[in-house]
Amino acid sequence: MGKVLPEYLSNWTTEKVRKEGVNVMPNTVVKSAKYQDKKVILKLKDGQTIKTDHVVAAVGLEPRVELAKSARMEVDSDLGGFRVNAELQARSNIWVAGDAACFYDLKLGRRRVEHHDHAVVSGRLAGENMTGAAKPYWHQSMFWSDLGPDVGYEAIGIVDSGLPTVGVFAKGTAKDTPRAVTQDSGTGIRSESETEEVAASVSVSTGAASSARPPQEGEDYGKGVIFYLREKVIVGILLWNIFNRMPIARKVIKDGEEHDDLNEIAKLFNIHED
Repeated sequence: MGKVLPEYLSNWTTEKVRKEGVNVMPNTVVKSAKYQDKKVILKLKDGQTIKTDHVVAAVGLEPRVELAKSARMEVDSDLGGFRVNAELQARSNIWVAGDAACFYDLKLGRRRVEHHDHAVVSGRLAGENMTGAAKPYWHQSMFWSDLGPDVGYEAIGIVDSGLPTVGVFAKGTAKDTPRAVTQDSGTGIRSESETEEVAASVSVSTGAASSARPPQEGEDYGKGVIFYLREKVIVGILLWNIFNRMPIARKVIKDGEEHDDLNEIAKLFNIHED
């Protein structure tokens, strides 16, 4: 999570999953892999050998852009993928959606997104625009991850640990976990695509005040909200053990305003509810 979470939270989460029984091996490079005696054998660059039953490689993707040359389509040199406008149009009568689209975000600038939610919504919009709808892509796609039964997050916008961040946290309760949310919903999947649900209005909770201060060593990050900033404007939001608040996060990013007190914005997510 080093590219997503602020360093303090990435370090805390690493220790958390270690306590769950995960052997975390950072800064490790796999030199070779082979299948022998019904085991996968990995040789690491530092000389270690690991024998295991299964390997799951989660390494992202590179869009296939072979079509670009023959179709005379532009490929983005920085982000990869077919360059399209805000309506997902690459050129006359050609639209691109999903992971392969490097689109113009009306709020956040040029982007390429590899989220399931994005593929669903952008695919539908591209289809509408093929029939003449001419609608810009406003949707901010979300992604989520569970890091064990007690820690999960949902995120939206430009969530990049290289940006300045401000985190506001509160004490978590037994219901502020992925396990509790899954049990309440009666499903095995915590989150589905939220399409384009929006918050018609938002109101600040009257809960206890919280200070946006630097995190203290040894703190337990029960639940909270992390804001990712670019030129004092919130461009990304990560909800830590706070669920079903994505419409509010979408509205905050869509408004695109500068905020002097991020504690007040954090109250929109009711982080101080018991």
